[in-house]
Amino acid sequence: MARINSRRRPIALLVFSTLGALVVSGCADPTPSTGDKASASAGAKAESAITTSWGNKPVDSVVALVPAQFKNKPIKNAIYNNFPPQEFLEGNTLVGIQPDIALAVSEVMGVKLQNLSVGSFDSLIPGTVSGRYDMSSADFGVTADRLKQVDFVTEFKIGTAFAVKKGSSIKIDKATDLCGHSVGVQSGSYFIDQIKGANKDCAKAGLKSIDLKTYPDDGARILAITNGRIEITATTEDALGYTIKSQNVPLELQKFVYAPLEQAIVIPNDSKLGPAVEAGMKEIVENGTYAKILKKWGADSLAYDSADDVQYLTDPSQTPKS
Repeated sequence: MARINSRRRPIALLVFSTLGALVVSGCADPTPSTGDKASASAGAKAESAITTSWGNKPVDSVVALVPAQFKNKPIKNAIYNNFPPQEFLEGNTLVGIQPDIALAVSEVMGVKLQNLSVGSFDSLIPGTVSGRYDMSSADFGVTADRLKQVDFVTEFKIGTAFAVKKGSSIKIDKATDLCGHSVGVQSGSYFIDQIKGANKDCAKAGLKSIDLKTYPDDGARILAITNGRIEITATTEDALGYTIKSQNVPLELQKFVYAPLEQAIVIPNDSKLGPAVEAGMKEIVENGTYAKILKKWGADSLAYDSADDVQYLTDPSQTPKS
């Protein structure tokens, strides 16, 4: 699932299309510098973080797996719009790791994408289940409960990170250091399950439970900790680090990372689109585009070592490979 974006108001259901290129007002080199990324995302006048093409051509073996219904119409792909560096808005255009991966996968699949910018993260899985969306690229943590509802194509593994307000005496070196403190997470996110898991450690140690607080978006969550309404904030390690660095938020990132979890693209249960997306992901890992995307966003450390690490998960009993 990282992400304050208080500098921009989410624009629900903003639609734009891609076919190897996005219709946008500006273009960027596929590997802009970190400085350019941060400036652009903060609303400053700098080189755009938008990538319009990764230069991939359709791959016959991948194209052959694309369901016939998507040969002549775009795939509706829902993307949360407020979680940098995974996904957020530059002006009216979605940018970040997820839009870039979706673009690269669409190129090797030889299809059009209709990326839908959605301001409510917890509406994405229900919208995919109902058929409103054909898939959703929004940095979803893979859990057994979610696998009861949807299928997944994995992208990388990320752990849950924690931060406290600068000057706080709280230090988090292990899960039980969270016990007795208030922790804010995003509603609908798997961080709720992560905190519940940490609470079991608190119970075993005979310590007070964690006071879990949920917020509709990361802007509200960050505001809560800066205003002192919560003591600790939690989200993915890439997102929290990016937020602190790019937004100059007065928080201190803690060393402890809890329970790294596979992140993935959501596909409807039993959708014929799943094998095509899996093949597309494997292709961009093999051809190097995947590594370029993660490098662009300063997330190199998350990258899979090989295409074999990409998994298509369809059943709650399946355990993602370590």
